[in-house]
Order: sequence, then C-alpha cells, then structure tokens
Amino acid sequence: MYREFAKVYDKFMEFADYDGWHNFVSYVIEGNNPGGKTLLDLGCGTGEVLKRFLEEYECTGIDISEDMLLVAREKLNDLGKDVQLLCQDMREFSLDRKYDIVISLFDTVNHLVSIGDLEKLFEKIKIHLNTGGIYIFDVVDRNFMDEMFPDGFFIDQRDDMTVIWEHYLEDQLDYIETTFFAEEQEGLYKKYKEEHIKKIFTHKEIQEAAEKSGLHVENVYEESSLAGERFFYVIKK
Repeated sequence: MYREFAKVYDKFMEFADYDGWHNFVSYVIEGNNPGGKTLLDLGCGTGEVLKRFLEEYECTGIDISEDMLLVAREKLNDLGKDVQLLCQDMREFSLDRKYDIVISLFDTVNHLVSIGDLEKLFEKIKIHLNTGGIYIFDVVDRNFMDEMFPDGFFIDQRDDMTVIWEHYLEDQLDYIETTFFAEEQEGLYKKYKEEHIKKIFTHKEIQEAAEKSGLHVENVYEESSLAGERFFYVIKK
C-alpha cells in the first residue's frame, strides 16, 4: 500500500508547514521535558520533521513503510547525517534503548484501528521512555472529519497534481480512498491510489488506555493553525 504513496508523498505535502510543526512541538517539549536529549520519531515518514530536530537531539526514526524510509535516508545522507532508521510497526516496535522524547505527528495515532491497538502502542511507549520521559502525538476528532469530507469527497487541484479523496464511515472506522493524478512530465500524468483507515479516539479512551499501560496524560493542547483543528497529547512516564 505504501510503495506507491511514498512516490508522491512529498509532492502532496509540499505546502505543509514543517517548520511550524517543529516549532510547536519544541514549545510542547520545553513545557513538559526541557532537559531531554534523545528523541524517537515514531511514524517519521520521509523524515521532514525528523531532520529539523537533528541539531537539538540524538534522533532515531521508525516507520512502517520501507519506501518512506528510503526517501528519508536520502534526505539525511544529503545532510551528512547518520541517523538510525528502522522499519517497524508502531504497535510492536522494539529497540534496545530508551528515549527522553517520543513523537508521532500528522495524526499517525488515528491510523490505529482499535482500543487494543492503542493500548499496545502505549505499552511499547512505556518500555521505551526514560523515567520522566514524554510521548507527544496529535489526533483529529469527528468534527475535523465531518468538516473535511462534508459530502464524502474532498478535491485538491494543483498545477501539477490533482487529489481526490473519497470518505465513508463504517463500524466506527473512517475509510479514506485517495486517488492521485501526478504530473510525471509536461502534459503526462500518472495515477496512484491509496487507502487509509482511521479511528477517532475520545479523550476518555486515550486517558484510560494510557493509565492501563502505567502512563498518564500530562497535558493536552488544542492547535488549529498547522493542519486543521487537532489535539496534541503529552503522555508522561
């Protein structure tokens, strides 16, 4: 599924305010664990946020897509940085070290499809956090999904790409089928298809899953200027 998506991901995300994401997460870190020295980007994608933290922390990146990681490696190599990048599932990841800070951005956690998955994630987070360490992640809610897909569709048309999103809700899961028409050369477009499944978690569900794993919700920040209204959670060990 991710192989085709990796080819067009950076083009699709070209207008993302990565500096803004970095600055906001840095603000959250400063307010919750300002002395942290090590950072794990869980769900790092093509490494755009990860590379912005390299001067501040000793970093590691994990993603479920090897194709995304190939792009990330190229970027980091171009910067002359040797960063450990690993292809693992966020529900089952296993490293031989602990971190002061773990992050999962761009509603990565919404891609988990059950409370059980969320609990598995938090159990792994607890294992991989130092005492006093924090896990920062953002999630979107039902209002976000309803506003983005008011009639089940969202169309994003650009000079060199057209993206058509089709959304439907089934068994409390959001299914999003995405079709990309990306310009490969002048006048010639290639079609890519991608499907994502998302789940909307309530505050209570997140809080209870964290507590069940021996963690606790330290803070919740509401932010709407980066990519629509979303909630940033700080889970602390």
